Amino acid sequence: MSTVPDSLPPLNDVDADPTTEMEVDLPPASPDSNLNGGLSTPMSPTPPSGPQPRSSPRPKPPPGTVDESAKTVYLIRHGVSRHNHHNVNLESPVLLDASLDIVGVHQAVALGMRYRNAIGDAIVNPPPKRSAAPYIPAEIELVCVSPLTRCLETAHHAFAIGAPKSPKETGAIATAEDLAKEKKKKRVPSEKGKRAPVPMMHPNPPPPFVCHDALREATGVNYPDKRRSKSAIKAAFPTVDFSNVLDEDDLLWKPNKRESLRELNVRISSFFDWLSSRPEKVIAVVTHGVWIEECLRRNVPSTLRGGIRVMNAEVYQCECVGHVREEGPMEAHGLIMKKAFLVDKLSKPDESERGVKIGGH
Repeated sequence: MSTVPDSLPPLNDVDADPTTEMEVDLPPASPDSNLNGGLSTPMSPTPPSGPQPRSSPRPKPPPGTVDESAKTVYLIRHGVSRHNHHNVNLESPVLLDASLDIVGVHQAVALGMRYRNAIGDAIVNPPPKRSAAPYIPAEIELVCVSPLTRCLETAHHAFAIGAPKSPKETGAIATAEDLAKEKKKKRVPSEKGKRAPVPMMHPNPPPPFVCHDALREATGVNYPDKRRSKSAIKAAFPTVDFSNVLDEDDLLWKPNKRESLRELNVRISSFFDWLSSRPEKVIAVVTHGVWIEECLRRNVPSTLRGGIRVMNAEVYQCECVGHVREEGPMEAHGLIMKKAFLVDKLSKPDESERGVKIGGH
């Protein structure tokens, strides 16, 4: 499947260089001022000379407890949309907030099937506790999505059906006898070591969907990156929470100025600050190619080593921990991405899709 990523902002633009430092003019200091915000007396006494005792390190959680600030985030690029074709004029109003094409719809539906199959397979064939596999599926608790139509459609087609229930929640696979019947029905050999087939399971309710303005693509100039009015997208996707889309009309998109990478990175940071305050631990983030590439290059640059591009409907699993403030050892402020990798099991067709032609651009 060959897909064309979203167009990148100009990298030769000095204003778009995220590594360029900003110079800030500071007012001259008065004789009575100091570095403590202009206060005439210091905020803390002058430290005594000589060697000082080391400050005690931040306390670690007791053994066997879960780091409450840790989160698993799946970064998912939308499926192929109408503007991802070759020789398309991105500055044409016809492509305003471009939707998925038929290939993109197929990609999103297939992604959801792979996700639910992976959850179901883990229920029937649980991995070892010390599994070396990099991908161990977990049920998604929250779906965060860009307000652009192609992402909302991808999220809907992939996750509108919840993950399968576990045997404790339904009697669908309650006994070993049920599994034996399923094996015989599917003509799967019962030799030792063979994985049990995944029987039909009842789905859980879908996770909540939250739309966030910070997840939209680098914006400006190109009409596919201009969103429709808030009332229009709310009417098209009534089950999505749009409280984090503040303006009725798109005030961020400019017809003659492309958003710089620096400005995009500010939005990326603001999103992860917001996400750190959420209670959910496993989150799907359905967003755009440039957004994901900038996020990974700034936080885990080895993930896209060698100029790798993020393709349509690819899934990157990111392990994040809370960024802790010094004055509050247990207070998380933002998230730090520790590692990230492409999830082949969710990004590429599996055996059940063999024979189904999946195109791409």
